Amino acid sequence: MRQFVVSSSIASSLISARVMLGTALLPVMGPIEQAGYFRNAQAPATGLAAVSSPARLVLLTEQTRDFEAGRHVAMYAMLRRYIIGTTLLMTVVVPLFLWLMPVLMELAYGRTYREHATTAARIVLIAAALQLIWGWTKSFPVSIGRPGLRVIAQTLEIALFVPLLVILGSKWGATGGAMAMVVSTIAFCALWTVFLARLRKEHRAAEALAR
Repeated sequence: MRQFVVSSSIASSLISARVMLGTALLPVMGPIEQAGYFRNAQAPATGLAAVSSPARLVLLTEQTRDFEAGRHVAMYAMLRRYIIGTTLLMTVVVPLFLWLMPVLMELAYGRTYREHATTAARIVLIAAALQLIWGWTKSFPVSIGRPGLRVIAQTLEIALFVPLLVILGSKWGATGGAMAMVVSTIAFCALWTVFLARLRKEHRAAEALAR
């Protein structure tokens, strides 16, 4: 239990650290206003994370129940429905909000942010869409009692994000920070895709032995 709590706490702390690092490091590498542009450009990520929160709570409770009951097929079926549903949703939402982003940035923050933060916000939207589709990674490892996998994946993400932020942010400010966010998010998603394939293989083997 102690190891479970510690692993879950570390993973949650790493998620928070990723959000704060951008605004903390960008002023060191360039004009301080770039930190403000980057912070507000992360609005798509904040919004989509809030939208996906109820679905992740459902996944947590339902998949924990199925896993404890040994119903791995049902657990993965629910996960598959979430991934397919969110992917289809993002194919509609992302193009629409890419088009609307300049107007939304001006309405929310003013013309200055429309001019300087729109490109960054559009890039962050791509990362946010990926984070929504892979949003199950916040609940799934907890449901199966493997929160340490979250720590590994989040550590990889931050390990890529920080140096990329320094390199790209020093050249392109908030836009560079957004590019660093996309690249690190893609790496995170790729690693979890590998994890999921291996976990599913393990669970299938366990089911075969149980029979």
